[in-house]
Amino acid sequence: MKGYSNQKINNNYAKISTGFIAGTINGFSLLGGMPVALFLLVTRIQPAIIRGSLAALFFLTDTYAFILSFFGGIVDITTIYRTLPLIVILPIGVFVGDKFFIKSKEETYRKVVFYFLIFISIFGIFRAVSNF
Repeated sequence: MKGYSNQKINNNYAKISTGFIAGTINGFSLLGGMPVALFLLVTRIQPAIIRGSLAALFFLTDTYAFILSFFGGIVDITTIYRTLPLIVILPIGVFVGDKFFIKSKEETYRKVVFYFLIFISIFGIFRAVSNF
């Protein structure tokens, strides 16, 4: 990952293809953000744009999943009550993340995000395998 970038894929066709693939993966496995994050990392987009794009993506997909889960009967009022204390803690995490993001270097940020994606992928694979 060190120093690798591919400017050839920074075009509308690649962006639309990535969105289509991410949407399909999200529909099947709820892991749609990973292709998008990998695409953003490889095209050498500025870290602030990556961070904002991923925050918006996860906010929209999580909101969509919550609404579907609520109307599907998966989420009930107890779940909402249990979520309220976490909403109070959320600004603290945003504040701490913002402080670390401002101090981090671009290469460090890319490396941490890349390894985090690998960790999430491995965790997801183990979780899927353990359900069988």
